[in-house]
Amino acid sequence: CHMGIDHDEWAMYNTSVHGCLYEAESATMDWSKPSKKGNYRVPTCAYCHMQDGNHNPQQFGTIYSDMGMFQVDRGAPKHKAKRDAWIKKCQDCHSPRFAADKLKEMDAGVNLSFTKWREAAAVIVGCFLDGVVDPMPEGSPPDWYGHYTFSLLPGGDPRFYATSNLERLGLEMICYLTGNVYKAYAHMSMYNQTYGNGSAFEQDRKLVEIKTEAAKLRRFAAIEKKIGLEHKSEAFWKH
Repeated sequence: CHMGIDHDEWAMYNTSVHGCLYEAESATMDWSKPSKKGNYRVPTCAYCHMQDGNHNPQQFGTIYSDMGMFQVDRGAPKHKAKRDAWIKKCQDCHSPRFAADKLKEMDAGVNLSFTKWREAAAVIVGCFLDGVVDPMPEGSPPDWYGHYTFSLLPGGDPRFYATSNLERLGLEMICYLTGNVYKAYAHMSMYNQTYGNGSAFEQDRKLVEIKTEAAKLRRFAAIEKKIGLEHKSEAFWKH
């Protein structure tokens, strides 16, 4: 649940200042001590997410966002109690202002990453509405629900298999990159916020790939229309 390209929490922690200190000093830490304030110089996963031995992952998580793929206003008044609880936990080592500022940084970074995603989604959906995606939903196998709905529309099921390259690129951007930008900020991994895994720079590159694929599809469609060729998706997409 906490490794892999689509939910790489371990990499986000491991490349943060907390994670670097953990890697450098974990061999000399006294792990027999309770996971309490003052016993360890750096927090581990359990120190923050399993406070007081609580094994409910939702108790000390953040606002649900489907692994970071939904844009959520985590600073909204209705989420204040959850945010205050995190600031309180950070106060084991940091000032409340420092902790609050880091959460505001996360808000800004996530909002920027979703600006890029919305641009990508508009390009992808535009190609679908103009009928230039190959294959179109009716030319693909049904999704998990037995539907032939375009993956980015309500009721659609995003998938990596038996789908158009344009949709696959879009799913990689929202699932692999946009979600991980949020996790990088949440764990204060400066490297992965910018240059590293699932970073802002990788988002920029993926957006270029999406636009390039969309431009090719539109050029092909324009040529086919000019010469009177009616394109049909290949039969192999059905398998």
